[in-house]
Amino acid sequence: MTRSDLALAALACAAVPGMRPVTVQEWRGALGDSDTSASRQHALIEDATGRRWEVVAPRAGTTGADAEHHDPLVRHLGKHLPFKVPVAAGYVPLGESGRATVFPHVEGSALDLHRLPAGPGLASAVGRAVAAIHNIPVGLFEEHGAPVFDAQDHRERRLSLLDRAAETGHVPTGLLARWEQAFDTPALWKFTPTSVHGSLDGHSFRVAFADDDAASGRVVAMIGWAQAAVTDPAEDFALLVDQAPPPAVESVLESYALARSQRPDPHLLPRARLAAEMRLLDGLAAAVAGDDEGRVRRYVDQLRKLDRLTSADDSLVPVEPDTDEAVVQVSHDSAPPEPRPAQSDDDAPEHEAPNHDPTELGAPEHGESESSGALDEPADNDGETQVLPVVRLGEELDERTRLQDLYDVPAEDLPDVPADDLPEDPPGTGGSTRAGRSQGD
Repeated sequence: MTRSDLALAALACAAVPGMRPVTVQEWRGALGDSDTSASRQHALIEDATGRRWEVVAPRAGTTGADAEHHDPLVRHLGKHLPFKVPVAAGYVPLGESGRATVFPHVEGSALDLHRLPAGPGLASAVGRAVAAIHNIPVGLFEEHGAPVFDAQDHRERRLSLLDRAAETGHVPTGLLARWEQAFDTPALWKFTPTSVHGSLDGHSFRVAFADDDAASGRVVAMIGWAQAAVTDPAEDFALLVDQAPPPAVESVLESYALARSQRPDPHLLPRARLAAEMRLLDGLAAAVAGDDEGRVRRYVDQLRKLDRLTSADDSLVPVEPDTDEAVVQVSHDSAPPEPRPAQSDDDAPEHEAPNHDPTELGAPEHGESESSGALDEPADNDGETQVLPVVRLGEELDERTRLQDLYDVPAEDLPDVPADDLPEDPPGTGGSTRAGRSQGD
């Protein structure tokens, strides 16, 4: 149902007693988000005192039905986020459509995800804003009644949606197979439940600019918390990956990863793509339930188009690890290989057999030494592992030997040490000559 400007102003008056609207302006087509425009209307209202308000009215379904339930949570979010979180000033029931919400207007513009520029600036600000939400302790959401879904719960809920859509007979078999393959990939569903906004789209953001340059863009507020929950963090990236240009998505995710308190799981992006594609099923289910043949045809056309576009795409399924690497890892875990004698150059005799962890002794790690051929030699590909030599440490070593063993200082760069200060060969060496030290030293 589409309401006129006067009807939206009347809803605002009913939600906020005493309000006297002077002007009302619906935001049409400013978001670049047809899904958002189809599900709800937005209007900006100015009252007789000059104060500005926003009214959000769902067109159909249950959009906004849980908004009032989340008011206690929203009041606390502002203390944990680096941007404003407006609290609703009032609600008005709309029958089966849910409730309209009115809240104070925050200066700034809604975000058009289709035109989001890549690079530092606005895209990075969006990534940091989403990370700030996901960094909120889940206990805060749980304490204020937000629903909680672990990885298994979330997967089962999405599978249930897929099953209901398949029963309508309107979903192409190619898409069904594509999505079922993703659900049958266990690695994809290993994530830590996270505090999420839940319905993040372009209108959820309020952004402002210091000048006309996109690099000065920043997020000043976030609205629309009716679907806040503890669940898959990928849900907050669904519309982003669906609408924003790929370079902008990369910039957002890079900034997001840097700002997260915990490292994002490696399969967040594939699940975000899956969530974006399956958004069509929500609309299809609502259209079928409402016997709206026009909307059903529209969603069927979009699903067929998506089927054609993804027929040769396998981005939803993680790449399997290399077989050879897996075999080597298993062999290492099952039985340690026999150590091979360390090889060295002609002028660098073998070191003593190691009996300590090199890292515990502060020895150079493999690949860092240039003076010892044994450290630089790569391991063979036959499944065996070369044991790295360990330098000798102890009070019996002279200064020149310490510098060579610990720091790989070339012999020509070592400081001159008087011969009287040099001890005889340490006990147990058998008079052997060390790498970089001649018999005449």
